Amino acid sequence: MSSLIGLLKELFRTKAVFSQVETAIFDAIRLQLSPNDTERWTKQLQAVNKIYRSPDGREVNLFVKRNGKVDWPRELCFAKNGEFKIAVVDLIPRQGAKKLRARVWCVGGHVFLIAYTMSPKMFENAAQGKWRTECKILNSPS
Repeated sequence: MSSLIGLLKELFRTKAVFSQVETAIFDAIRLQLSPNDTERWTKQLQAVNKIYRSPDGREVNLFVKRNGKVDWPRELCFAKNGEFKIAVVDLIPRQGAKKLRARVWCVGGHVFLIAYTMSPKMFENAAQGKWRTECKILNSPS
């Protein structure tokens, strides 16, 4: 019976879906991290099951919810557990649009926030999916 309950929980657990811009940002950061941090980074993003995007789209908060409350698995967290800006990522369009700057923050040892300089939807529409990324790691998470 408990295995059936576990199966049902797994089936109905929501999986977060990142936008194309968010994926580009997370990938740019991942490529700049140490191998050990890269593994944790990837696992943290895979564990995210709740995303809050502000109405204007300029802020994105990431959560792991278990049993109805926010509960990040400690084994996925970085050694550095304060609040720190991990990176700044610029998305630079191939033509026409203004660049989009994303500041990415960690809180409590895990990725938590993307803060944009403008609406990522406006950028995405103007850039038409054609951009390159530049990433600067500001604080090592380990």
